[in-house]
Amino acid sequence: MINAKVTFFAPVYITEDSEKVRAAVSNMANFGRPKNEEIHPELISGANPNPDKNKSTCDDTDPFISDAENVKETAIVCGNLELLSGIHYLIRKEEIIDTANTALTDGIDESGCKTFVALNKQAAFMKHISFPAADETLGSVFLEIETETPDELLRIIDWLTPPTKEGIPVYELKMNEL
Repeated sequence: MINAKVTFFAPVYITEDSEKVRAAVSNMANFGRPKNEEIHPELISGANPNPDKNKSTCDDTDPFISDAENVKETAIVCGNLELLSGIHYLIRKEEIIDTANTALTDGIDESGCKTFVALNKQAAFMKHISFPAADETLGSVFLEIETETPDELLRIIDWLTPPTKEGIPVYELKMNEL
């Protein structure tokens, strides 16, 4: 299986309830996961946390949040490929495979090993997935996927968002095939 680093995070603005933002991040990272296996997001002070490697599972995290002075903390959860299983399901449930593919491929950085996308925070709180067209007033839940090679990242994107014909996947990869 591909060794990927998956991170979900969201800014908690001074006007927001920390637990609601934390729930939005948790919903994206834990959708479909049994309660006893849930991973609970950390709340880290500030907009651009770079957690102490000895205290956090989210080593070298440096999220980009544009309105940093109005952010009191960041809700964050990090893990491996398994964190994407809920997103995989939600993309199909919401019937947005092609939209998700565009967002994921447009978010690939110049190295080709990392993609970064925004998810609507309010939709995430309600256990839905939506890719906003523009920056949102209260920010977003961000998803970052990082792999060792560009081919691995493209394989993950292909698993999350396979080619479609009239909205129906032409084929489906299983997670254990990655």
